[in-house]
Amino acid sequence: MSKIKRLERLLLSINSKKHFTLKELAEEFQVSTRTIQRDLLNLIEMGLPIVSEFGPHGGYRIENDRILPPIGFTELEASAILYSLQAYKQTAFPFQLQSKSIENKLNHYLPDDAKENWEQIHKRLSIQLPLPPQNSLAPILLEAAVKQKIVTILYKMNDQKMYCNIQLIGIYSENGEWYCPAYCYSLMDFHIFKLIDIQNAVINYEPMEVKDFSNVTIHNWASAISPRSYLKLEAEIAPGGLPYCKSHTILNQFLNKINENTEGLTGNILVTYIEKIAEYLWPLKTNIIIHSPKEIKELHAQWAKEIHAQNKAILNM
Repeated sequence: MSKIKRLERLLLSINSKKHFTLKELAEEFQVSTRTIQRDLLNLIEMGLPIVSEFGPHGGYRIENDRILPPIGFTELEASAILYSLQAYKQTAFPFQLQSKSIENKLNHYLPDDAKENWEQIHKRLSIQLPLPPQNSLAPILLEAAVKQKIVTILYKMNDQKMYCNIQLIGIYSENGEWYCPAYCYSLMDFHIFKLIDIQNAVINYEPMEVKDFSNVTIHNWASAISPRSYLKLEAEIAPGGLPYCKSHTILNQFLNKINENTEGLTGNILVTYIEKIAEYLWPLKTNIIIHSPKEIKELHAQWAKEIHAQNKAILNM
């Protein structure tokens, strides 16, 4: 038996034991105790936490966690694991150290081109729970975003279907739906497409001139884009509203210090994204003073009137 094969079998054997001795392993593998001792030293040098115990019942054991046998992951499987670990890097997660260890191991063994692909996936994909229903076009659009290729889509807009050429910034999920911020070459402006309204999508692999989105990612797109049709967002946030804004994936992109004592939201927002921004700001209630745009203030006033009318109707029943 070759040394590599013996080390592999030795790892599997000691991983299944709580305690073992050199003599037991030598008999199992039909080699000398000296050979087994050298093999154990090789495994220790490879990072296996083997510790020796002295005394009449002494021997060896694996410290703390036992090691799983070698598992072969594809590059995409490794990327999926790395992406999943992003949600658990906060200090409150009980397995933070183990998550970091897994990340380090996978990054160490991933080839350079696979690391680059993973970095692009991280820049182009953002997921919030609950996850949206499965959609066959999601992998196609993510591939287009990662490779920064133009996609021709058949899109349903206002009960009409239209073909558009788009360059995706990425895709993100929110409240169980997929959204695709992109530059639309048909509209000649940025637009947020709902994946559920995309009927078909084909990636154009022909060499074409594309916009430079190297510094525009799915994590900063709302404040990083320069839309042609936009409205100016200006608002002051009370201290009670700051935790909500800082934890919000969109609002935190617009957070700025207005002066020494005041933080606020400032930036250009897409005209077609006004209602969504209004929804994000609505939970702040009295913790926000909106200076502009007036369209958001009008939407909030309208929603407040509707809630008041509903409550009044219930009271009069």
